Amino acid sequence: MNKHDKLLSFIYMGVMLAAALYWAISADSLTVPGTVAAVACWVLFTGLGLRAIPAFTSYLVSPGDPQKVAPTGPENGRQQTWIRIVAWVLASRVLLLLLAYVFRIIQNGYSGGLFETLTDTWHLQGIDAASYLGIAERGYVTEGDARFHLVFLPFFPLVMKMVQIFVGDYLVAGFIVSNVCAVAAALFAYELARLDLRREEALRVVKYIFVFPSAFFFLIPMTESLFLLLSLMCLYYVRRKNWLLGCLCGALAGFTRSPGILLAVPVAVEMARDLITSYRVLDKKAFVRRFASAFICLATISLGLLAYLYVNYRVSGNAFQFSIYQREHWFQRLYLFFDTVRYQTEYAVRTFREGDIRSLLGLWLPNLVCIFAVLILMFQSAKKLHPSYTLYFIVYFAYVVGPTWLLSAPRYFAVAFPLAFAAVLLTPDKRKDVVLTSLAIIGSALYLAVFVAGYPVY
Repeated sequence: MNKHDKLLSFIYMGVMLAAALYWAISADSLTVPGTVAAVACWVLFTGLGLRAIPAFTSYLVSPGDPQKVAPTGPENGRQQTWIRIVAWVLASRVLLLLLAYVFRIIQNGYSGGLFETLTDTWHLQGIDAASYLGIAERGYVTEGDARFHLVFLPFFPLVMKMVQIFVGDYLVAGFIVSNVCAVAAALFAYELARLDLRREEALRVVKYIFVFPSAFFFLIPMTESLFLLLSLMCLYYVRRKNWLLGCLCGALAGFTRSPGILLAVPVAVEMARDLITSYRVLDKKAFVRRFASAFICLATISLGLLAYLYVNYRVSGNAFQFSIYQREHWFQRLYLFFDTVRYQTEYAVRTFREGDIRSLLGLWLPNLVCIFAVLILMFQSAKKLHPSYTLYFIVYFAYVVGPTWLLSAPRYFAVAFPLAFAAVLLTPDKRKDVVLTSLAIIGSALYLAVFVAGYPVY
């Protein structure tokens, strides 16, 4: 380990130890199961960061041609590959619809056709889809319960509203947007993977994205498909040296979901590597122009969040009204991610003892399994994975797991695309690939079943 790695590791450990000390001092009460789970999460996350640092510094200083885009090269049969991907994704949409319908019939008996029962099967009135459909139809309001819709960002409802003009129905528009974006996300995931991986491996990246246990949310009118598409487009275009287009996609991601602003982290890594290389080979004026271009493009990503703050201001007179609603209506604020694991574990133990199986299997157990599974997956792949993807996952994990009332961990991680890349890198042989794919499919079927059964899956 060189001196730069040692310094970064020392700083990182200092931050993590300070966070742990603050948590231990400020905690009101700690139980044994909750404390053990929190410590395990802290250890895995800290280990992930330490393993990522050498790969990160090595990537930054590795030589590269600033005028050369990431290698893809011509690919024979790309059109056929795209057709295969589109067909596979569309077939998976049909399979999900049929499987959910079968689960509903098993539970409730026959009560109508597949499309007649679509809203009830997918509980569209009990999840965030209802809020997005309401925003698309009526916009943001300032009275009644609908005023709390301000916590949901506007780009997905805006796209739905535009599509509704042509199809005449907001629900149909929501399904169209989500599934078209899912198909496009699959194609961009493949193309992004091809910058580093062989064709077969890139196809497996697509597969792992869509067999993730909560990937069924890509089917229904929710933000996941659109956010995933914009995230992949952002990284793809930035790595292809089209910085402005990539950062505009990042801004739209930030206008779709608040974690979109975190795309600035991997983008900054890619730009920093380019600038370090440029400094070695370009004259001073050319380097200054390239640096200014990088700075302006990177700042563009913040426009999505700034636009959302402006929407808050226009609707309520307070740019941060969403945070007030989050705190007062949902008791939600950002805190330490390993404390989230603590209270999730305590709720899991409590609901098990009380026999509240619905909450245990719908909320707490899936959240905990997902949190630890993705940490282990990323920990194992940290030395192999593209460094900017690892850093993106680290900040994304801390952000989405940090809320003090986390309900949707599996759904949040469905759009964390580095997980699919990590899964491919950890399954180089067919046996491991089959095992991990089988586990993911089984998890998908079980999670979909409890969702359709009306368990608290959000």
